[in-house]
Amino acid sequence: MKRILCFVSILVLLFAFSSCGNQNVFDANYTMEYIVIRENDACVLHKVESWSDSESDSVTVTTSCCGNYIWTSTNNATLYKSRPADTAFDRACGETDS
Repeated sequence: MKRILCFVSILVLLFAFSSCGNQNVFDANYTMEYIVIRENDACVLHKVESWSDSESDSVTVTTSCCGNYIWTSTNNATLYKSRPADTAFDRACGETDS
């Protein structure tokens, strides 16, 4: 019985501390560098300093391009690991509308 308990404990610990790629067992852990957010009918590209998601449909982002702390809906934003194509956004952070 002691061996079975020990074996089950080891399996639980391995499961709890293992990861698949860059995804943790308990939560996703991804490196995202850019976010495109719909702001006033324009899609704006921001450089991400840090970000986190929640159990709801929201994401919070600290940007390095303008220093803002943005809380937005995932319905209005898309996170990218690398810079998206220019067709994915209307303007970059800091640029004015044309």
